[in-house]
Amino acid sequence: MEHPCHRCGATVEDGVPFCRQCSAPQIRVAGFEPARSSSPSELSEASSLPQPDVPGSANQAARIEWSQALPAAALAGTVAAFVMAIPGGGFGLGMVSAGAFAVLIYYRRSPHGILTAGAGARLGAVTGFIASCVLGILLSLEMAFLRSGNQLRVALLQSVEQAAARAGSDPQAQQVVQFLKSPEGLTLLLGLGVLVMLLLFLLCSMIGGAISAALLGKRERR
Repeated sequence: MEHPCHRCGATVEDGVPFCRQCSAPQIRVAGFEPARSSSPSELSEASSLPQPDVPGSANQAARIEWSQALPAAALAGTVAAFVMAIPGGGFGLGMVSAGAFAVLIYYRRSPHGILTAGAGARLGAVTGFIASCVLGILLSLEMAFLRSGNQLRVALLQSVEQAAARAGSDPQAQQVVQFLKSPEGLTLLLGLGVLVMLLLFLLCSMIGGAISAALLGKRERR
């Protein structure tokens, strides 16, 4: 068998170590190929892959385990609703402590649960919504079975009459007052009151949850 010389192109028999024309060596040892460096596109693809959550990492702190959070929110919201249902409303203690209590229960249930302030605020918002719903049910039952509905109606009528006295003899204001004295108007006032209560519960619970998560998160990271 013959092969051409890689330098001059002359025909060289296989097994001959040197070319007879140019004396170029014909036996070549295959070397190792250098390690191929990763291209920028491959590096960017590798960096874009999802990283596993390490306990206590920022990824896990921003993520809420709702399987543990929802029972905590339900328990804290129910307790807060009962506190708000007592005479005097517990001086607003239920609204303020609902979110903080939910975050505390979440920490007890989740062994590696470290929440950011934003995650605590989200958990507090869910807790406030549950608390407002439970409180609405409790107040409805109280009005239906304890005959406190008439007292609420009288209180609303007194508020409307006081507003009418301040409005004076303005015809448009008197029309509004007459509408508010009707059953439809009283229902509207009651609905607005429930909406305001819901917003207050959400706001206070979000603030409480954010503060509680921030404080407990600092303690867990020490």
